[in-house]
Amino acid sequence: MRLRLLAVAVLLAGCASPVVDGATAPPPSEIDFPVDAKPRPIVLTGWPLVQEGSGGEAEKIAASNGRFAFTGAAPTTPAPTPVELSDGPATLPLIGAADAVVAMSAAGRDGTPLELVAVEFGQARFATDRGALDLPAWRFRSAFGSTFSWPAVAPTAFWRFGEVTGSIDRATTTDGVTLDVEMDEPAPPCPGEDPGVTKAVAEEGPTSVVVRQETTGRGRLCGDNALYQPRTFQVVLEEPLGARVLVDEHNGIITVTR
Repeated sequence: MRLRLLAVAVLLAGCASPVVDGATAPPPSEIDFPVDAKPRPIVLTGWPLVQEGSGGEAEKIAASNGRFAFTGAAPTTPAPTPVELSDGPATLPLIGAADAVVAMSAAGRDGTPLELVAVEFGQARFATDRGALDLPAWRFRSAFGSTFSWPAVAPTAFWRFGEVTGSIDRATTTDGVTLDVEMDEPAPPCPGEDPGVTKAVAEEGPTSVVVRQETTGRGRLCGDNALYQPRTFQVVLEEPLGARVLVDEHNGIITVTR
Protein backbone atom coordinates (compact mmCIF):
# COMPACT_ATOMS: atom_id res chain seq x y z
CA MET A 1 0.00 0.00 0.00
CA ARG A 2 1.10 3.54 -0.62
CA LEU A 3 1.58 5.93 2.25
CA ARG A 4 -0.77 8.89 2.11
CA LEU A 5 2.23 11.13 2.56
CA LEU A 6 3.48 10.02 -0.85
CA ALA A 7 0.89 12.04 -2.71
CA VAL A 8 3.55 13.22 -5.12
CA ALA A 9 5.99 10.65 -6.52
CA VAL A 10 9.41 12.28 -6.38
CA LEU A 11 11.50 10.82 -9.16
CA LEU A 12 14.80 11.68 -7.55
CA ALA A 13 14.97 11.01 -3.82
CA GLY A 14 16.82 13.73 -1.98
CA CYS A 15 16.95 16.26 -4.84
CA ALA A 16 15.10 19.53 -4.59
CA SER A 17 11.71 19.92 -6.25
CA PRO A 18 9.21 22.76 -6.30
CA VAL A 19 6.96 23.14 -3.27
CA VAL A 20 3.33 23.14 -4.36
CA ASP A 21 0.43 24.34 -2.24
CA GLY A 22 -2.05 21.59 -1.39
CA ALA A 23 -5.03 23.93 -1.33
CA THR A 24 -8.42 23.01 -2.70
CA ALA A 25 -8.54 22.89 -6.47
CA PRO A 26 -9.72 26.07 -8.21
CA PRO A 27 -12.93 25.95 -10.23
CA PRO A 28 -12.39 24.26 -13.62
CA SER A 29 -13.03 27.57 -15.37
CA GLU A 30 -9.92 29.03 -13.68
CA ILE A 31 -7.48 26.36 -14.87
CA ASP A 32 -5.64 27.73 -17.88
CA PHE A 33 -4.89 24.53 -19.78
CA PRO A 34 -4.82 25.22 -23.57
CA VAL A 35 -7.18 22.47 -24.71
CA ASP A 36 -7.19 23.65 -28.34
CA ALA A 37 -3.42 23.64 -28.78
CA LYS A 38 -2.04 21.30 -31.45
CA PRO A 39 -0.13 19.29 -30.46
CA ARG A 40 -1.59 18.97 -26.97
CA PRO A 41 1.01 20.29 -24.49
CA ILE A 42 2.82 17.59 -22.52
CA VAL A 43 1.79 17.54 -18.85
CA LEU A 44 4.52 16.06 -16.68
CA THR A 45 3.24 14.90 -13.30
CA GLY A 46 6.48 15.22 -11.36
CA TRP A 47 9.87 16.90 -11.31
CA PRO A 48 11.32 16.06 -14.77
CA LEU A 49 14.54 14.43 -13.60
CA VAL A 50 14.95 10.66 -13.85
CA GLN A 51 17.77 8.79 -12.14
CA GLU A 52 18.99 5.36 -13.20
CA GLY A 53 21.39 3.45 -11.01
CA SER A 54 22.75 4.45 -7.64
CA GLY A 55 26.11 5.94 -6.82
CA GLY A 56 25.64 5.18 -3.14
CA GLU A 57 25.38 7.41 -0.13
CA ALA A 58 28.10 9.79 -1.33
CA GLU A 59 26.16 10.57 -4.50
CA LYS A 60 22.91 10.98 -2.56
CA ILE A 61 24.56 13.55 -0.32
CA ALA A 62 26.14 15.36 -3.29
CA ALA A 63 22.77 15.48 -5.09
CA SER A 64 20.75 16.50 -2.05
CA ASN A 65 20.88 20.24 -2.80
CA GLY A 66 19.56 19.71 -6.34
CA ARG A 67 22.44 21.48 -8.12
CA PHE A 68 24.54 20.07 -10.97
CA ALA A 69 27.75 21.01 -12.78
CA PHE A 70 28.66 19.51 -16.15
CA THR A 71 32.40 19.15 -16.76
CA GLY A 72 32.31 17.07 -19.94
CA ALA A 73 32.14 18.00 -23.61
CA ALA A 74 28.67 19.04 -24.78
CA PRO A 75 27.51 17.64 -28.16
CA THR A 76 25.75 19.70 -30.80
CA THR A 77 22.05 20.22 -30.21
CA PRO A 78 20.04 18.00 -32.61
CA ALA A 79 17.42 19.37 -34.97
CA PRO A 80 13.73 19.25 -34.00
CA THR A 81 12.76 15.62 -33.48
CA PRO A 82 9.56 13.59 -34.20
CA VAL A 83 7.81 12.44 -31.02
CA GLU A 84 4.70 10.27 -30.59
CA LEU A 85 2.39 12.14 -28.19
CA SER A 86 -0.95 11.19 -26.67
CA ASP A 87 -2.80 12.98 -29.48
CA GLY A 88 -0.54 11.82 -32.31
CA PRO A 89 2.90 12.50 -33.80
CA ALA A 90 4.56 15.90 -33.60
CA THR A 91 7.96 17.39 -34.36
CA LEU A 92 9.26 19.21 -31.30
CA PRO A 93 12.14 21.69 -30.83
CA LEU A 94 15.04 20.69 -28.57
CA ILE A 95 17.35 22.37 -26.07
CA GLY A 96 21.11 21.91 -25.69
CA ALA A 97 22.83 19.93 -22.96
CA ALA A 98 24.11 23.10 -21.27
CA ASP A 99 20.57 24.51 -21.07
CA ALA A 100 19.41 21.22 -19.59
CA VAL A 101 21.97 21.46 -16.77
CA VAL A 102 20.81 25.01 -15.96
CA ALA A 103 17.18 23.83 -15.86
CA MET A 104 18.06 20.82 -13.70
CA SER A 105 19.56 23.14 -11.10
CA ALA A 106 16.79 25.75 -11.17
CA ALA A 107 15.09 24.49 -7.99
CA GLY A 108 18.35 23.74 -6.18
CA ARG A 109 19.76 25.17 -2.97
CA ASP A 110 23.17 26.64 -2.22
CA GLY A 111 25.92 24.09 -1.90
CA THR A 112 28.45 22.08 -3.88
CA PRO A 113 26.87 20.77 -7.10
CA LEU A 114 26.93 17.14 -8.17
CA GLU A 115 29.51 16.70 -10.92
CA LEU A 116 28.27 15.35 -14.26
CA VAL A 117 31.17 14.05 -16.33
CA ALA A 118 29.58 12.86 -19.59
CA VAL A 119 26.39 13.23 -21.61
CA GLU A 120 24.66 11.55 -24.52
CA PHE A 121 21.50 12.34 -26.47
CA GLY A 122 18.93 9.57 -26.17
CA GLN A 123 15.53 8.83 -24.68
CA ALA A 124 14.03 8.53 -21.22
CA ARG A 125 10.58 7.67 -19.90
CA PHE A 126 8.66 10.38 -18.07
CA ALA A 127 5.38 10.32 -16.15
CA THR A 128 2.61 12.41 -17.76
CA ASP A 129 -1.10 12.90 -17.23
CA ARG A 130 -1.73 10.53 -20.14
CA GLY A 131 0.63 7.81 -18.92
CA ALA A 132 4.33 7.06 -19.34
CA LEU A 133 5.89 8.83 -22.34
CA ASP A 134 9.25 8.26 -24.02
CA LEU A 135 10.85 11.60 -24.87
CA PRO A 136 14.18 12.76 -26.30
CA ALA A 137 16.45 13.35 -23.32
CA TRP A 138 19.92 14.42 -22.31
CA ARG A 139 21.38 11.54 -20.32
CA PHE A 140 24.14 12.70 -17.99
CA ARG A 141 26.53 10.37 -16.17
CA SER A 142 27.62 11.51 -12.74
CA ALA A 143 31.10 11.14 -11.24
CA PHE A 144 29.59 8.33 -9.13
CA GLY A 145 28.28 6.36 -12.13
CA SER A 146 24.53 7.05 -12.10
CA THR A 147 22.60 8.43 -15.06
CA PHE A 148 20.43 11.54 -14.70
CA SER A 149 18.02 12.18 -17.59
CA TRP A 150 16.37 15.52 -18.35
CA PRO A 151 13.94 16.21 -21.23
CA ALA A 152 15.72 17.51 -24.32
CA VAL A 153 12.39 18.85 -25.55
CA ALA A 154 12.04 22.62 -25.26
CA PRO A 155 9.87 23.85 -22.34
CA THR A 156 7.44 25.41 -24.84
CA ALA A 157 6.15 21.90 -25.62
CA PHE A 158 4.98 21.45 -22.01
CA TRP A 159 2.25 22.91 -19.85
CA ARG A 160 3.72 24.61 -16.74
CA PHE A 161 7.00 22.75 -17.10
CA GLY A 162 8.44 21.74 -13.72
CA GLU A 163 5.49 23.20 -11.78
CA VAL A 164 2.83 20.48 -11.96
CA THR A 165 2.05 18.20 -9.03
CA GLY A 166 0.81 14.70 -9.82
CA SER A 167 -2.09 13.21 -7.89
CA ILE A 168 -1.98 9.94 -5.99
CA ASP A 169 -5.32 9.16 -7.67
CA ARG A 170 -5.39 7.32 -11.00
CA ALA A 171 -8.06 6.96 -13.69
CA THR A 172 -8.77 4.68 -16.63
CA THR A 173 -11.30 5.03 -19.42
CA THR A 174 -12.29 3.29 -22.63
CA ASP A 175 -14.44 6.02 -24.15
CA GLY A 176 -13.38 9.26 -22.43
CA VAL A 177 -16.84 9.61 -20.84
CA THR A 178 -16.95 6.89 -18.18
CA LEU A 179 -13.96 7.15 -15.87
CA ASP A 180 -12.90 4.58 -13.29
CA VAL A 181 -11.04 6.66 -10.73
CA GLU A 182 -8.91 5.00 -8.04
CA MET A 183 -9.07 7.16 -4.92
CA ASP A 184 -8.36 6.74 -1.22
CA GLU A 185 -10.96 4.85 0.80
CA PRO A 186 -12.88 7.30 3.04
CA ALA A 187 -11.66 7.49 6.62
CA PRO A 188 -13.44 5.19 9.09
CA PRO A 189 -16.27 6.46 11.30
CA CYS A 190 -16.33 6.26 15.07
CA PRO A 191 -17.54 2.96 16.54
CA GLY A 192 -21.30 2.77 16.20
CA GLU A 193 -21.47 5.66 13.75
CA ASP A 194 -22.90 5.36 10.26
CA PRO A 195 -20.10 5.25 7.62
CA GLY A 196 -22.37 6.99 5.13
CA VAL A 197 -22.39 6.62 1.37
CA THR A 198 -19.43 7.97 -0.62
CA LYS A 199 -19.37 8.60 -4.35
CA ALA A 200 -17.11 10.48 -6.73
CA VAL A 201 -18.46 13.60 -8.36
CA ALA A 202 -17.04 15.61 -11.25
CA GLU A 203 -17.16 19.35 -11.81
CA GLU A 204 -16.62 20.01 -15.50
CA GLY A 205 -15.19 23.09 -17.12
CA PRO A 206 -13.94 23.95 -20.63
CA THR A 207 -10.28 23.22 -19.81
CA SER A 208 -10.39 20.77 -16.88
CA VAL A 209 -12.46 18.37 -14.83
CA VAL A 210 -12.18 18.29 -11.02
CA VAL A 211 -13.01 14.98 -9.32
CA ARG A 212 -13.70 14.80 -5.59
CA GLN A 213 -15.42 12.51 -3.10
CA GLU A 214 -18.84 13.35 -1.71
CA THR A 215 -20.23 11.55 1.34
CA THR A 216 -23.81 11.65 2.65
CA GLY A 217 -25.23 10.22 5.87
CA ARG A 218 -21.88 9.98 7.62
CA GLY A 219 -21.46 10.12 11.38
CA ARG A 220 -18.44 11.40 13.26
CA LEU A 221 -14.92 10.47 12.11
CA CYS A 222 -12.51 9.01 14.63
CA GLY A 223 -9.26 9.27 12.71
CA ASP A 224 -7.75 9.01 9.28
CA ASN A 225 -6.34 6.23 7.13
CA ALA A 226 -2.68 5.74 7.99
CA LEU A 227 -2.14 4.03 4.65
CA TYR A 228 -3.51 4.68 1.21
CA GLN A 229 -6.53 2.39 0.83
CA PRO A 230 -7.38 2.21 -2.90
CA ARG A 231 -11.00 2.13 -3.96
CA THR A 232 -12.38 2.57 -7.47
CA PHE A 233 -15.18 5.06 -8.04
CA GLN A 234 -16.97 5.48 -11.37
CA VAL A 235 -17.65 8.92 -12.81
CA VAL A 236 -19.71 9.59 -15.93
CA LEU A 237 -18.94 12.91 -17.62
CA GLU A 238 -21.41 15.05 -19.53
CA GLU A 239 -18.85 15.55 -22.32
CA PRO A 240 -15.82 13.41 -23.31
CA LEU A 241 -12.70 14.32 -21.36
CA GLY A 242 -10.82 15.03 -24.58
CA ALA A 243 -7.74 17.21 -24.09
CA ARG A 244 -8.88 18.55 -20.72
CA VAL A 245 -6.81 17.84 -17.61
CA LEU A 246 -8.27 15.76 -14.78
CA VAL A 247 -7.64 17.30 -11.36
CA ASP A 248 -8.16 16.11 -7.78
CA GLU A 249 -9.48 18.29 -4.97
CA HIS A 250 -5.94 19.25 -3.89
CA ASN A 251 -4.81 20.60 -7.29
CA GLY A 252 -3.01 17.37 -8.22
CA ILE A 253 -3.16 16.32 -11.88
CA ILE A 254 -4.67 12.82 -12.20
CA THR A 255 -3.12 10.44 -14.72
CA VAL A 256 -5.68 9.03 -17.18
CA THR A 257 -4.91 5.95 -19.27
CA ARG A 258 -6.91 3.71 -21.54
